[in-house]
Amino acid sequence: MNRKFGAQIGLLLCGGVLGVATAYGIARSIQLREGHAQLKNYAGQMVEVGEQIAVNTDDAVQSLSTSKLPFCSEEDLAFMRDYVYNAQHIRDLGRVKDGKLICSTGIGRLKTPRATRTPDLEVSGMKVYTHAPLMISDKARGFIVEVDGVSAVMNPESFLGLDEPPMLFSGLLYDREGERLLPAFGHAMPLSNAEVLAGRYVERDGVFYEPQCSSHSMLCVVVSEPRAAVLARSRPLFVGFLVSGALLGGALGLILMQLYLGQRSMEKQLRRAIHKGSLTMVYQPIVDLETREIVGAEALVRWMDEDGSNVRPDIFVALAEERGFVGQITRLVAQRVADELGDLLARGKLRITLNIAAEDLADPTFFEHLKGCLAAAHVKPSSIGLELTERSTADRKTAVEALAQLKNTGHAMYIDDFGTGYSSLAYLHELSVDAIKVDRAFTQTVGTEAVTASVVPQILDMAAQLDLLVVVEGIETLEQAEYFRTAGRGILGQGWLFGKPVPAEQFRQLLRH
Repeated sequence: MNRKFGAQIGLLLCGGVLGVATAYGIARSIQLREGHAQLKNYAGQMVEVGEQIAVNTDDAVQSLSTSKLPFCSEEDLAFMRDYVYNAQHIRDLGRVKDGKLICSTGIGRLKTPRATRTPDLEVSGMKVYTHAPLMISDKARGFIVEVDGVSAVMNPESFLGLDEPPMLFSGLLYDREGERLLPAFGHAMPLSNAEVLAGRYVERDGVFYEPQCSSHSMLCVVVSEPRAAVLARSRPLFVGFLVSGALLGGALGLILMQLYLGQRSMEKQLRRAIHKGSLTMVYQPIVDLETREIVGAEALVRWMDEDGSNVRPDIFVALAEERGFVGQITRLVAQRVADELGDLLARGKLRITLNIAAEDLADPTFFEHLKGCLAAAHVKPSSIGLELTERSTADRKTAVEALAQLKNTGHAMYIDDFGTGYSSLAYLHELSVDAIKVDRAFTQTVGTEAVTASVVPQILDMAAQLDLLVVVEGIETLEQAEYFRTAGRGILGQGWLFGKPVPAEQFRQLLRH
């Protein structure tokens, strides 16, 4: 009896120790994850303020440049004072001429113009002074931006108000042309330029660092917090976990299972798959309907989840778009196409089309990534077509500018699933697209009475008027192929009649045959 009781006590103790040990690891992991999340959020606040300051400065320069008031006159000074009074991030405004400060809102018109010093950074006509002496006081130092003869002193409270000890921040300016970083304000930090620009969470000498760079301005920030402070902030959580682990050691398996199942959510699985590069590519042939010759293919991404089930692209791509990381899939696809078919594309006889999203159009780094992939494989941009749906161009200004940039680089631009959105002649002309892909829903009307009432003839006529290439999707029958072959010259076809999406090696075999 005593032996059995001892065994039960031993099991309870073992369970308690195991529960405490496991709870210790889990609690530490949660503490560090929450600490990282808070650092990341803090860095994001700093970047947002920096972008607001950049907008404020640009607006000030624009307002003063277009005011047409006499230079440094009383009216001009009154205008600048009114602007400073209403500006959140600007402390002083002044005018500079021939390298000398002539007047400012803080001191009025100088009796003797004061020469400006050599800027710490000069990019595209903008001069930046990070710790410049100010006229208002012998001890005053300020962050000054000078553009087109307008000198703007930033409000130091803009960042000091965000100081959250023990979390500290460092502000840097990124000169993309000169590829260098300039410390501008805040605290010193030990990260190298490469580490800052990589934007990865770093721990060094017991301190966590979270670097972030703005995609809209020159600002990069690095926020930091000691590991001890991160752990101390959530100490009650840690103690609670240890107590719960000791008392509920038997429930540890259930907790771990819940955590495990939580990790297997679709989004987390997809993010892990992208990180590991475990998404795969297939290529569906595109043929000339007149000659039946393969002239290209559409690159399509595929994903098998951790349970071994194939997830439909319309599901996981839509999820990535909704959660804001579809650009990572696009980058992976571009790299895979260059790796798997680069040698064929380098010959210049094929064109592979990739699907891109609205997020890619708004991300200038995507263009550089695509350029780098193709250059490494010696592939010309003309061998890569870029497909986007009509809804991806809803932000018309961004779409027009991005498509123009890609088109000037040499890429052919396609509107996918054409006819299901709101395209018109004027809209297509404004976007400067090269081709349209007729949605499979219209292809299915061929051979039925619905084809005469559909918009297919109008679509083909519109394409002919704009001299656009036409690719018809979803061709599955000879009747459909023949209808579009005779509907116009140079129409291309894509569908199961000509081949299902296949891996790169099988696509190569199709070309050889």
